[in-house]
Amino acid sequence: MKSSQVEEVTTWTTSQVVLATLFVVSVFLIFWLLYSLRVVLFLFFVAIVIGTAIRPAVDWLHRRGISRSSGIIIIYILIAALLTGFLAMIFPLLADQATGISRNLPQYYTDLRGALINSGNRLLQNIGWQIPSQFFLLTSRDLDSEKVIDQVTQTFLYTNLVLKGILSTLAIFLLAYYWTQEGNLVLRGLLRVFPPQRKKEIREFMQLAETKIGGYIRGQGLLSIVIGLAAFTAYLLIGLPYTLVLAIFAGVMEMVPVFGPALGAIPAFLVAVSIDPGKAVWVVVATLAIQMLENAVLVPRIMKNAMGVNPIMVLLSLIAFSSVFGFAGALLALPLAAIIQLLVSRAVLSAAEANKQAHNKEMAIQALIDENQKLMQIIYETSNRNASFQDLPETDRLEIYNLAEELNQALGQVKEQGEKL
Repeated sequence: MKSSQVEEVTTWTTSQVVLATLFVVSVFLIFWLLYSLRVVLFLFFVAIVIGTAIRPAVDWLHRRGISRSSGIIIIYILIAALLTGFLAMIFPLLADQATGISRNLPQYYTDLRGALINSGNRLLQNIGWQIPSQFFLLTSRDLDSEKVIDQVTQTFLYTNLVLKGILSTLAIFLLAYYWTQEGNLVLRGLLRVFPPQRKKEIREFMQLAETKIGGYIRGQGLLSIVIGLAAFTAYLLIGLPYTLVLAIFAGVMEMVPVFGPALGAIPAFLVAVSIDPGKAVWVVVATLAIQMLENAVLVPRIMKNAMGVNPIMVLLSLIAFSSVFGFAGALLALPLAAIIQLLVSRAVLSAAEANKQAHNKEMAIQALIDENQKLMQIIYETSNRNASFQDLPETDRLEIYNLAEELNQALGQVKEQGEKL
């Protein structure tokens, strides 16, 4: 066994070795290039998602006589106006509450640790003793340490981050503008690369992916707003401080698949525990009630046209994309998982359809073989019993026999070739 394998390897020609090496190097370079350009590809994907989400509104304006470019600009202006107005109304309160939370967070942490230690549950007491006694934040004492970057360098770093964020946002919306306007032309150009027999299937896949992703983004945005409003109302009724910040955090985390709703309730729970453990119980009850309302009423109505993704695929995508792209990757994990699942399902369905067609072809050939054998049996019986058939010249009778035999052999060969394929 080993000697045959050695001989098989040694029979490789120089050209085969070179081609195999080039293939391995090419695969490595492709993955390296994709990883190096991951930020650019991610921004492009975000732009496609945004362009796909606003396309129905652009089409609606276009049907009413407004050009597509003007429609996109109008939608951008409306989005910017809504965000500006919303931030102008809530920013002072939001900044005040965020400052209050950051100032009181160490005290909340200390109160939570004390509540765990003083609880009657041994497990909770052990958790309280295991966690650090202080919540480590950047204090004035830390600023004097040599390990902390000086304020000037920090200013440059923050300025660089802000500029990168602004440029990335502008790039995303510019790409979304061109994708919304010219996306169909780009897709038609891509279809020219594929063979004619595959173009219809690929076009249907692109349309399905666009429909699913667009429906998901619009539905998820609406869900986040509704959940944020519901959380704001619940936190007000419970009597929590900083309700606006906590509700906005809950609404934003709603966009994160699987773990988002639970993570969105953690700050409210910690604040409630530091004030009154009874309020923490009400936070848990309110969170469960909101989730039940979402799953029973909101999701079936809002997300009915959106994607349905396998939970395992969602978890794997969430872990993979969040580890590479951070929080933004977690937000887009589900659309990316949906595209991957569509590709896999299309491949599986294509293979299943091919197997089904091959099975149907085999069954049809077998039916022809059975019918031909019946015909041969009838010919033999007729040749022995029917006088008129016996009166035929011998050459004609032999020709009938030979035709039936040749047809039977031909059908058998076709069946064997189909089984080999």
